Amino acid sequence: METNFIKRHKDSNTFIIKRSSFFDTPVHLDGNLIVGDNTDFWSDIVVTGSLELRKYITIKGSVHAASAIIGAHSMIKGGVKTKQDCTVLDHAMICGNITAGGDVMLRPNIRAGIVYAAGNIGVTGRAYVKELRAEQKIIARKDTL
Repeated sequence: METNFIKRHKDSNTFIIKRSSFFDTPVHLDGNLIVGDNTDFWSDIVVTGSLELRKYITIKGSVHAASAIIGAHSMIKGGVKTKQDCTVLDHAMICGNITAGGDVMLRPNIRAGIVYAAGNIGVTGRAYVKELRAEQKIIARKDTL
């Protein structure tokens, strides 16, 4: 894995990936991860802490993290699995399923397979998903601009 693109903030155990970076091997990090805009991953991402993807991220594998925020206009070819909450922002596309150990929030115009949450699923606006499965509630809100 190329490490020129990665910086580390030791106090918070957070790795920061510069924007417009690319990785051609799987990324496994012990800590939190923040990924800059327009970054490409050609395989899986596994993070033991929280994951924050900015805009226009492309991941050709799956994502595993403690919690995740999937940025707007991002595309993930695999699925997303989190131990806690997962937020998917506007126009993101996840070709696989979303599985969260906590709550899931879906913003307008996202695309995904089956969305499963151990907590609540919140949907704002129109979401193009195959199925919603929540152990608690499914909350739908109109997109207000």
